[in-house]
Amino acid sequence: MSKLLNEDERVQLARLVSAILAEWKLTTEESLSLLGMPEGSKGRELSRFKRGTPLPPDETVLSHAEHILGIQESLHRVYPRNHNMPLFWLTHRNKQLRGIPLRIMLDDGLHGMGRVWGILDCTQNWKQ
Repeated sequence: MSKLLNEDERVQLARLVSAILAEWKLTTEESLSLLGMPEGSKGRELSRFKRGTPLPPDETVLSHAEHILGIQESLHRVYPRNHNMPLFWLTHRNKQLRGIPLRIMLDDGLHGMGRVWGILDCTQNWKQ
């Protein structure tokens, strides 16, 4: 994110991202990893985010959250009528990515998330 968000914005973002991660049916470890949380973070932090604890004012976490939000928005734009498709798309092999999108995001972190988002939303590639 280009600027750090205020506390209210980080609370809203935490709730949104928590809902997305739940919709994606990720394990606690996968969720913490995709969020870019520091090593040793506990799963209870995810529960706190759902209940209104703001995301930390950390550029890494906020960038990961922005990517999660963008990927989800793009998935719903590409598949507006099929709400089951985002989960299917994330967990099955994609020819353009030459792999499974979720696995790419987990293995390659923010770079992998950028690749996935770029495939779903071509305007992301314009920024690079």
